Amino acid sequence: MKKPILSTIGTFISRHLRSLALLSLFAVLATGAYYGWAYYQYRQSALFAFTGLQQALIPPNAEELAVRVDFNTLSEELATAAGRAFPFFKKGDDQTHAIKHIIQTHLLRAVLSKDTAQGKKNENAAEKLEERLKQTLQVLPADVLPQLADSLALKPIDDHTALVSATIHHPVLDEKFVPVMRMVRMPDGWILRDMVNAEDLVQQFRAALLKRHTARHELMTGRHDALLRRMEATLPLQSCTAGAGLLSDNSTVLVVVHALARNISKLTVKNISLDVKITAGGQPLLRRFLNAACDIPPGSDLNHRWTIELDGQSEAARALLAAGPLHCQGSWRTMSLSSAEVLHVEDMEHDLPPCDQAGHDHPRAFCLKPIFKN
Repeated sequence: MKKPILSTIGTFISRHLRSLALLSLFAVLATGAYYGWAYYQYRQSALFAFTGLQQALIPPNAEELAVRVDFNTLSEELATAAGRAFPFFKKGDDQTHAIKHIIQTHLLRAVLSKDTAQGKKNENAAEKLEERLKQTLQVLPADVLPQLADSLALKPIDDHTALVSATIHHPVLDEKFVPVMRMVRMPDGWILRDMVNAEDLVQQFRAALLKRHTARHELMTGRHDALLRRMEATLPLQSCTAGAGLLSDNSTVLVVVHALARNISKLTVKNISLDVKITAGGQPLLRRFLNAACDIPPGSDLNHRWTIELDGQSEAARALLAAGPLHCQGSWRTMSLSSAEVLHVEDMEHDLPPCDQAGHDHPRAFCLKPIFKN
């Protein structure tokens, strides 16, 4: 039964061999053309350009990135938005160019960096906060390119436009930023060129800076208060009195400050500096930092007088002589201990005073201090 069937098939093939060969060749060519056209279409697509962009990021390929990304337009859009959010930064006619230069410099550093490892995570929250506040703030995190490559996402809009987004965590600010960029199809290929949410990113960056500024201030005031409490707990001030009088030369006013304190700690106090504010009727008249080299063992008392000479014609001297009873307010400024520790505080405002410049909705110090390292 099988031999006639096989014989028939063989006869059919031998008679139509040329036609079958042509048909097979046509099928191969058609399949090749289809896949070739599909591959050509893929190479023209946003997905192909997006894949090339990812590959150019890790490791960073400066030449390839320069072809695929319009850094000039992206940085100018960010610089323009930054100039509106930070009118005091690089102020002047050349502000946008100056900020743009800073952004491009940091982008170039990131591209040329050999470090492709992402930063450490999951540290102790309190230690992490204090460590972050100590660090110098850079515009971009050191691992910005690895983060970009790891989080890039593509959203095609049409045949000529697509959106590319990423999530960047700034470790110093502890803030996540989501830049959204527009990729457009040009005659010579796709290019990443517009920062869609530049304004939002800059406003988020500004809010994070203000948050960092406030946190640093709270950290410093906390340390300041802790040092004051420790000095007061070491050598509590029992009394501070002041008196003023005109000497016989009728040209010199002598102010005498008398302080009493007792060392209730287990350490010997070696040197002190007392911050003295003299007032009368609630009005400030004189402030001095009074130093003394001393040796106050545990359980011993401090009984010390300082004399301050003033020109009798000075405004402070005349105010002291004309005032009623003088009131002396003292607090420790510096204290050195037998443990080789030196405790010291500076003047510290606990409240952040607002900026006095029109349109500056931020604390005054925000204008006076560098925002970040250039």
